[in-house]
Amino acid sequence: MTCPADSAAATAGRTPLPPDATRPKRLVAALAMIGVAALATITLATPGATRMFAWPWTLVYAAALVAPVLVLIARGFDTRQPLALPAPAWTNAAAAGAAIIVISALVSPHRGPSLLASAPLLAGLAFFFVAFDWLRADETHAALLGRGLGIFFSVVALASFALWASDLPGRAAAEIFSARNPYPLGHSNYTAGLALLALPWFALLGLRSPRPASYAWAGGIALALAMLLTSGSRGGLLGLAVLALGALVVAPLDRPRKLYLGVGLALIGLALALANPRTRAMFQPASPTAELNVSNLQRSAMLTAGLRMGADRPVLGWGPGTTPLVYPRYRGGLEGGVENVLQLHSLPAQLWAELGALGVVCAVWFVVLVARNARREPTAALALIGYAVLALTDWQLDVPVFSFAIAACAALLAAPSSFPPRAGPSRVAGFAAIVAFGLVALVGRRDSTPEMNTRALALAHDAATADQAAKLLRESLALNPAQEIAHFNLGWLLVVRDPAAAEKHFLAAARLVPDKGGVYLGLGLARLNQNHPADAARAFALECLNDPPFLRSPWWREPPIAAQRGAARAEFSALIAQAQTVVPLGSWTAAQLARVAEAAPTLGEVPAGPERSFFRERTGYPVLMRNLDLPTPVDLYPVREIAPDPSVVQFSAVTAPFLPAKGWLPSPLLLQLLDAPVSGPRKSPLGNRP
Repeated sequence: MTCPADSAAATAGRTPLPPDATRPKRLVAALAMIGVAALATITLATPGATRMFAWPWTLVYAAALVAPVLVLIARGFDTRQPLALPAPAWTNAAAAGAAIIVISALVSPHRGPSLLASAPLLAGLAFFFVAFDWLRADETHAALLGRGLGIFFSVVALASFALWASDLPGRAAAEIFSARNPYPLGHSNYTAGLALLALPWFALLGLRSPRPASYAWAGGIALALAMLLTSGSRGGLLGLAVLALGALVVAPLDRPRKLYLGVGLALIGLALALANPRTRAMFQPASPTAELNVSNLQRSAMLTAGLRMGADRPVLGWGPGTTPLVYPRYRGGLEGGVENVLQLHSLPAQLWAELGALGVVCAVWFVVLVARNARREPTAALALIGYAVLALTDWQLDVPVFSFAIAACAALLAAPSSFPPRAGPSRVAGFAAIVAFGLVALVGRRDSTPEMNTRALALAHDAATADQAAKLLRESLALNPAQEIAHFNLGWLLVVRDPAAAEKHFLAAARLVPDKGGVYLGLGLARLNQNHPADAARAFALECLNDPPFLRSPWWREPPIAAQRGAARAEFSALIAQAQTVVPLGSWTAAQLARVAEAAPTLGEVPAGPERSFFRERTGYPVLMRNLDLPTPVDLYPVREIAPDPSVVQFSAVTAPFLPAKGWLPSPLLLQLLDAPVSGPRKSPLGNRP
């Protein structure tokens, strides 16, 4: 690896600029300092990736994003010292990327939120241009940028390790090795991404610095490796392997030494992988009847959703940042999908879903440029290559530190233009920055439905304001019908006063999140209140099948529901038999079906003991909606269960320990069972109402 400032070849092709061009204007310098300070603050303010959506941290977040855009505007209209642009291939790629992002957001069904979510991507592109311009102003700036990246990542690594270590006192050794490090951004995958970006710079600075400074950079390498190990990220481990291989290729060593070093690095990597229980599981074969790997299942569901999202809007996608709003449309057809997601955990899948084919083509264009210019700055190229491997399993460009770090590496790799800086292209860049900034600032806005939903749920707990709550939920659904939280809670709000409307909302909620706890109970109550006992029994049986602990819920003590116990048992057995014809023999799901079938005779038999009732909170909702100032919404569904009491025999010793948790059946199968025909009388002369 070489440092551009230490090599005459690295400065070849630079266009000499007037001496006064090395003195940035005070305004530009001040904006740059504000931007760097804001970026450092929002990165280190753990958990930075979510805290940036809470007041007053949103101001710091905005400052970090706005600073490079304002610098680009100021430099673009500086006719005395025009903005230095990279070679046309790089300039056109960045300009095309910005255009695709803005146009995709403008044509998105969620235009306002999409434009707002596009800000980190656009700010990263602006930083690429201003960083390249700054690098061209003086040949020593490349070394300064490399050192700055090293210092920045050193602070991040120290904070990460210190915060993680502060959680360890009092833990057992097994807990320490399995504890994933989420610091400072709030998620362990972010920790791994930061480590991969930092490692090449620590290595370069360690090789180029005199003693004892080189020892300090060696300590940085150790900290970055510790971040990777404690993150437990499998994608991070693969990225480290590719990073080590790339460093070995470019290292100025003879073949035997490279071989010995390669073997040593492989052994170290294997030791790191085996040290963490999560990464160690990569080397252990799984039995077909073993419990499903939840993480793998969820990631597979996200990839499937991403493919389907992009296929429905293949040119420009759904718009930047719209995954939390659009994913629910596809949730019902996924096996193992979570209720909602912030991202698809794959950069290619995210680009395809949100920016379509044009976004993917632009990303491939960038990869080709990096590969063709890797020799200009091998350290930057290695950082991007290692991070690219992790990016296959995660999406992180909506967090400013990642988009800016990648932009800095790209600026170091970008080839200079064969033309000197000119006022015309410089003005075009400045004008484009103004247009993009204006659109984001004037048209971009947060989605209004989350605030409406949380306000409605707060009002719904008071009977005097229940009508107002129902009105808010209806207005929210009119803006975006693909909201399970609104359908589910509106159903519970209307289950007595308007059971026919409640049934429609419960069905809509079930099709969005088929394994939602309480949705089939609500559906059964709505049908029972319409004198449809057979349909109600089927819904109660579905609730038991989706959430086996409901077999013994105190809800069965309610007389109208208890009256359906026999019919529900018959439907429960019929549903299990139907599911067994679909589920592959010998699979984990088939084994669970057999165990649940053993518990069928106990349906509705509520054990003795004190009852507890509570309402579930949706703690992740404000994060998903990128608005941490929202109160945590509380569902209207009253969960009822028997309080744990070891002295009370709740089930037979055969069935009780083996019942799976809610959501164990694939969602498509639940929908298939929901749509299956129901036999039995359609109406009851009793007209029981719970």
